[in-house]
Amino acid sequence: MSALRRAKLVCTLGPACDSLDGLRGLIDAGMDVARFNFSHGTHEEHGERLARLRQASDLEHKAVAALQDLCGPKIRTGCFPAKFDLPSGAEVTLCEGDESSDERVIPIQYEGLAGDVRLGDRILFDDGRLVLTVHAVEGEKVRARVDQGGGMRDHVGVHLPSKTMRISALTEKDKTDLVFGLSSGVDYIAMSFVRRAEDLHTIREICHAWGAPTPVIAKVETPDAVENLESVVAASDGVMVARGDLGVEFPPERVPTIQRQILAVARRVRRPVIVATEMLQSMTKSTRPTRAEASDVANAVYSGTDCLMLSGETATGDYPQLSAGMMSRIAMEAESSQFFEAPPYVSRATSVAEAIARGACNTAREIGAKYIVAFTESGSSAMTVSLARPHVPIIAYSPNAKTRRRMALFWGVVPREMPAIHDTDQLVDWCTGDLLAAGYGSPGERVVIVFGAPIGVSGSTNSIRVHVLA
Repeated sequence: MSALRRAKLVCTLGPACDSLDGLRGLIDAGMDVARFNFSHGTHEEHGERLARLRQASDLEHKAVAALQDLCGPKIRTGCFPAKFDLPSGAEVTLCEGDESSDERVIPIQYEGLAGDVRLGDRILFDDGRLVLTVHAVEGEKVRARVDQGGGMRDHVGVHLPSKTMRISALTEKDKTDLVFGLSSGVDYIAMSFVRRAEDLHTIREICHAWGAPTPVIAKVETPDAVENLESVVAASDGVMVARGDLGVEFPPERVPTIQRQILAVARRVRRPVIVATEMLQSMTKSTRPTRAEASDVANAVYSGTDCLMLSGETATGDYPQLSAGMMSRIAMEAESSQFFEAPPYVSRATSVAEAIARGACNTAREIGAKYIVAFTESGSSAMTVSLARPHVPIIAYSPNAKTRRRMALFWGVVPREMPAIHDTDQLVDWCTGDLLAAGYGSPGERVVIVFGAPIGVSGSTNSIRVHVLA
């Protein structure tokens, strides 16, 4: 059995990998989590894509989680008669609307625009390529100066100062998409433009109302989220370092520091982290990444991220499988190097499950165990061991298919199916056979087993057992 990668790989699905063979190729290249970007596509397209993913996952005999990424409050310009250049130094008027015939009047599809901006505010267009500064608000019109000009076209993205925006982080489109995702059985939900912990409570209420409690990933991409970082991360089930919008909201030189800040807070409050955006961007058109991109991926691994994410590289790029394979190899090289350390996520108050997880890690190290094995109903045992960062991989068995898919996002965890056996000795005997048959171990090797007694009761992790494969 070759070495197992610990950091998990999130791949965005799209036209470049839509076929069954394309998805199987991504899974074979290392995809653990499939991201469904609801900023694009119809419900019908996403539903068909999810069905193909499940089929590909079954054919490849690998649990793959489905992550629904909600669009959030995207603000855009209206329409113009034609594309045009907006020169630096020009004076323009911003107003609510869907179209304009005057290049000096820019319509923005946002109700209450004049009431939500202030003198001196910077308004960015097209991911920060154009920068305007507000110098007057007159009734429902906003006068602005173009500090950094460029090409203007229909439906360009607009970034208003998030502190004054009244629009909800969960739009009506998001609510419709969320209901679709819950009814389709997605495994995780990513919420865009989170500003405070209360935003996450709203999405949880909808999930519970539908009888489908689903883990929520908070995308940190606004100044408010960074300001409220600890409470936002604590209210989530995981956090995404959304560097694309962070790089628009903040100067680029601050983004690496914010990334480390998010990782540090997540470690303190015990939440997994996904580092995302432009990690191997050049591979959308090239068969090889730049040296800087390879270093970026490796440094995220060294910093302790749980997951690495590909966006356009796999969704619309020319080489989706090459990109996924390259990301996987860079991560494995970093993890096998002498510079890699995986300090545990430390909590303020140790629960029984956390104490068991740390005990299992210490025992595995002292006896030279090949793996830590977790028997789990809900996946919480596997996640607790994952956050303790053992030096050996975690083979996590669950009879629940959804649990196995959710565990695909956990650092160092290999999800595997097990039968519904409730006798510990029988289960250990069955597990021995499965590990040997799958090539995960050889007779005479030791494993440390973590489980709850009685077996089959969710959230009851309380036992450690050392077992010799035979």
